[in-house]
Amino acid sequence: MMRHVGLPLALAMLALLLVGPSRAAADDAAALDAVLMTLAPPPSGEALARIPDPGRKLLALRSYVRYGPKIVDRWSWTAEQIAAFEGSPGQRALLAEIAAVNENFAAANPGYALYVHGTVRSLDDQIAKWNENESVGAGAEEILAACKAAFGDDGLEPDNIDTGRLADWLRNFQPAQRANLAAPGLTLHGRAGAIDFQVTKDGDIYAGASSQQVETVWRAEGWDRKLKASIEAAGPSFTGPLTNPDEPWHYDYAPSPADDARD
Repeated sequence: MMRHVGLPLALAMLALLLVGPSRAAADDAAALDAVLMTLAPPPSGEALARIPDPGRKLLALRSYVRYGPKIVDRWSWTAEQIAAFEGSPGQRALLAEIAAVNENFAAANPGYALYVHGTVRSLDDQIAKWNENESVGAGAEEILAACKAAFGDDGLEPDNIDTGRLADWLRNFQPAQRANLAAPGLTLHGRAGAIDFQVTKDGDIYAGASSQQVETVWRAEGWDRKLKASIEAAGPSFTGPLTNPDEPWHYDYAPSPADDARD
């Protein structure tokens, strides 16, 4: 009985054609990662390796390169550090000041209150959001296009990268519009150094941490001014709000050394 080998042979050849390019692409991506990792100041390399998209990776690397060695003082806490903060005097002081701000705000604005997501933002969560956020995606497209314009379409080929030139270019690159997220590891939310205050009404978010509500709700209804008034009256360790990007709900938190000493 004759066996028909034509179809299996054709399928095998097709598989080779499909696997070959994909394997080559994976090898190129790994080689590019290895080169870019040499530019990432510790400890940012771990986060950079978990950003698969080249544009998003470049956008994050820009922030890391601009911080340089000082990045270690800004870097988000580890899981162990977050766990140690839970229930600590430092966390109790933060929660007490948030409560004081909320009490002032509720008294000044009957029917409204403040909601705060009080947990420290883990590095895992930051990376996940960075890899899917739309504003980061827009910034990624911009920086990737600008990089190709500066270095050529093959400028990010691993063998063609001049790491010194690329680092200088990243430090000096200015995006047309800043992404709504800090690069993973750099947000103060990752070390209990920032709080987002959202306005609630009847238990529901009324003025939230949304860029779409900055003009239509926060400014149009004066919630930016009302929140700032309560911060100034009852939250001495808070400064803000954040202006770039424009987030009237975001306030940095830095207790004085004297407060830390009392703890």
